[in-house]
This record gives sequence, C-alpha cells and structure tokens, in this order.
Amino acid sequence: MKVYSAEDFSKVYEDSLRDLYFNPEHESAPRGLKIKENLGVALEIGNPLSCLYSNSRRGSQLKYIAAEFLWYFSGRNDVAFISKYASFWNSIQNEDGTVNSSYGHLLFKKLNRFGKTQYSWALESLKKDSESRQAIMHFNLPEHQYDGNKDFVCTLYGIWQIRNNKLNLTVHMRSNDAILGTPTDVAFFTVLQQQMLSHLKLTYPGLELGKYTHIIDSYHIYDRNFNLVNEMLSHEFKSLMMPKLNNNLINPIGNSSSELRLAVEYLGEYQSSDSILNWINQNIK
Repeated sequence: MKVYSAEDFSKVYEDSLRDLYFNPEHESAPRGLKIKENLGVALEIGNPLSCLYSNSRRGSQLKYIAAEFLWYFSGRNDVAFISKYASFWNSIQNEDGTVNSSYGHLLFKKLNRFGKTQYSWALESLKKDSESRQAIMHFNLPEHQYDGNKDFVCTLYGIWQIRNNKLNLTVHMRSNDAILGTPTDVAFFTVLQQQMLSHLKLTYPGLELGKYTHIIDSYHIYDRNFNLVNEMLSHEFKSLMMPKLNNNLINPIGNSSSELRLAVEYLGEYQSSDSILNWINQNIK
C-alpha cells in the first residue's frame, strides 16, 4: 500500500497526485475509459481541519463543497438541489430523481431493521465503549448491486476509533477519482469527524480531534484530466483551513439542526452563530 502522510491535506494530495500522474502502477480502461491508476492508497491527514487546498490551476471547489455540505447534512438524496452545482448528478440519477451516493441520506436517514441509522449506531457504540471496534458506518449496500446501476456507491465504510483520547476516522473507498472525488470527499468526512466529536464530547468532555485516513482501492485520474493534472502539479499547493464547528449541524440521530434548515431555506443569506455554516453561506453565493 502506498501511504502519504502529513498534517495538511494539501501536502498528501499533491504528493499522491504527483505519484499517480508520473508513476502510475497501471494504465487501464474500465468501461472503456482510459485511466492512470494506483491500487491500495492511503492518505493520512494529521490535522483534519486542514482539509482544503488552493492551487492557481484548480483548487478545492469551495462553492460545490458548500452545497454538498447542505445537501448531505440535510439527509437529502434528490438531484434537484445538488445538480444546480454539478450537473453530472443528472446523468446518474435513478428514475425517481434520486441518487444512491448521497452520503447524508445513507448515514442519517436509512434505518436498519433495528431502527438505527449508520451514524447513530456508530455514535452509540462509542458512547457505550470508548475503545469499541464496532463503530462502523456502511455506505455501499447490497441493494446497490443491480444491473444498470449508474450510481454504484464509491464509499464502502467508515470506522471510528478513540485511542489516546483522540477521535480518529478512517474511510475506505472502493474507487476514487482523484480530481472530482477525493477533495470533496475528504472535506465532507473531516467535517463529519468534527460533528461526531461534538456529540461525543457530551460523554467524553476531554476528547480531542484525531487523524483522518482516506483509504482507496483504486485511486485514479481519467485521460480527459491528464493535462489538467500536469498543469496543477506545476503550481503551488497551499493549505486552506476549515473552521471549527461551533454548533451541531445534526442531532445524534441525524436530523438537521434548525440553523442548518435555515441555511438551506435562505441560501447564502443566513447569518449563523456557527463558523462552518457561515463558511457555507460565504462560499455558496
């Protein structure tokens, strides 16, 4: 496994992207689309707040990330909202106008046969046992395994671990597009890490934010982005910070906070007491 480790996402992303572009293990063509690919990649971020980056050719897509936060933390899976910010969602939607890869819907709305959401299961597991190895959240589900599925969920699972009084999160991806997928996924999962920390602090007041690890089975770039990646690598990558979460975006069972609902209703206009919601409002305009 190739492991890239640093405090900032910008550093691990640049290093992993450079290796992928100049020294790919494979050049394959799944679904007839040529890619450069590395198998078995881990991105370790020591400070999950440093989950964004700037690059004069292509940096973190802040407007889209802000929209995705609202969509995910609202638990929605409709294309109507998110396709305003990225039209590709229209091409993979189901017949009813929904998509399978809404992480928020998978985490906060879908119930297992015992009435638990994936998020509430993980939270309760850690509250019962701070050293639990069972705080797992599933994303790709057996119900997604059908012929003709245009949206086969890329994320397999996430696992939370408290060690040395720090909350760590590891997310395992079956596949990740290094340009369109990795930067947005890392941004969401590290904010989710902040949210879990906030809920767990009611049980463990001294708990701190630990590291974030992003494991990818197929880390790749498509040939349509080869020139873009080459240009990005000729420019400096600088770290950008996500604000700290002041107020909860969701409650422990995954329902949206009143402030989050207002942020969705008054898109880009709502002034919040929470720093992340204000970041969303500033960037979504």
